[in-house]
Amino acid sequence: MKVGFSTVDITPPLGSEVPGDFMKRFSYDVHDPLHVKAAVFESEGTRVALVSVDALSIKASTVNSGRELAEKMTGIPAGHIMVAATHTHSGGPTVEWTSDQKEMIRRSSNPELIKKLLKTAPEADPEYLRFLSYKIASAVMLADKHKIDAKCAVGIGKEPTVSFNRRFKMKNGRQMTHPGKGNPDIIEPAGPIDPDVGVLSAWSLDGSFLGCIVNFACHGTTMSGAGYSADWPYYLDKTIRSVMGWDSTVIFLNGACGDITQVDNQSMRESEFGEKWSMRVGQKVGAEALKVIADAEPADLKPIKATRRFIRIEKRKVPPERLRQAYEIVNSEIPHNDHRWLFARDIILLNEWVKIEPAVQCEIQAVQIGPAVFISNPAELFCQLGLEIKSASKFPFTFVVELANGCIGYVPTEEAMGPSGGGYEVRMGMHSFLIPSAGRMIVDESIKLVNSLTPGKVPEAPKVSEVGRPWSYGSVGPEEV
Repeated sequence: MKVGFSTVDITPPLGSEVPGDFMKRFSYDVHDPLHVKAAVFESEGTRVALVSVDALSIKASTVNSGRELAEKMTGIPAGHIMVAATHTHSGGPTVEWTSDQKEMIRRSSNPELIKKLLKTAPEADPEYLRFLSYKIASAVMLADKHKIDAKCAVGIGKEPTVSFNRRFKMKNGRQMTHPGKGNPDIIEPAGPIDPDVGVLSAWSLDGSFLGCIVNFACHGTTMSGAGYSADWPYYLDKTIRSVMGWDSTVIFLNGACGDITQVDNQSMRESEFGEKWSMRVGQKVGAEALKVIADAEPADLKPIKATRRFIRIEKRKVPPERLRQAYEIVNSEIPHNDHRWLFARDIILLNEWVKIEPAVQCEIQAVQIGPAVFISNPAELFCQLGLEIKSASKFPFTFVVELANGCIGYVPTEEAMGPSGGGYEVRMGMHSFLIPSAGRMIVDESIKLVNSLTPGKVPEAPKVSEVGRPWSYGSVGPEEV
């Protein structure tokens, strides 16, 4: 097999918008550069590419443009290229609240109000998106160009101490997101975490480390406000490359982390934000990845395949009474930074958006490398749903990748959206707008797609050719006194 890696800088100009909040915010500093990183794998005439983008999320249109350009440059089929956002909340201007603002305004019965509301919401920079599509293609092209004969190894470690489910069952019978450290009304977490640190590593035939793919589930929210940053995966990268070689490449693909962050609400320790906690999360995940790499038994991992399918998922419709209340709120004296005003704004915008696009197209993609499969979706998928995909997969190494090839917002479990649910992720708005069964649809289609492939053989460690003989120095009997 052949493997190639590449890294391309995508740091936006200072002053660009930084998505990840309900209000507009801008960056005037760079903590660490943002990148597109790509790995290309080839075996028996088939090539696939795994691409990470340091961004909160990435539009399907941008991904598709990048894929098309990459296919023209390299011949790798667009459907064989997986492009995933790392979900850093300190990335560039890739997010906006609708795919077609002009059409939303045109079809609205109150266009002036819609214009006013859109001005307060996150907005993508079209020039940056075009730039990004070329950078995605360039990263794939360079990784393909740099391919060399190689062997790969795959393994899974465990890091259970840095990620926490941010949703909790409360004494009032409901669920809450981030109830506050030490809140006495907390009963227990409303969902699990996924401690798996999945690692696919690549080595040259002379034993040199080329790079790796790391899969772990945790929001990128440690560095908000520090300027552009890849967030804690920056320190994951530094931890691995400081040991394995600075010329190597570390690609991070985020797992199902829709309800997973670095914040431990059940602990009274300091708030887990800033440089210290970014380093702690990145270094711990990186250290666990290094343990997996240390156990690597590189081999030809076959076969290499890619497949995908698309499903249509309907959006929720705004109830008339909810819409009426939203109009009252946005026209009231409530400050625009108040959560009530922001949720009301999003209800109005969602109602207009559903008129234009009543459903989303959700791409489920599987990329197989021997006994490992990367199964992706464009959602901020709840952790429980990712674990269900893993448990039903017949692959010994199944890595769920969220926010890949587009973004369709939060996808919670049906329980979280039920009568005893609640919390930020399920609240109807421009961040959470799909029908309650969306998660089940994604899980079911992911399992079908994964299990349509046949896992490759798991390489075994070299064994001795015969039963060993006793060591002459160790087989002596007890000494006589």
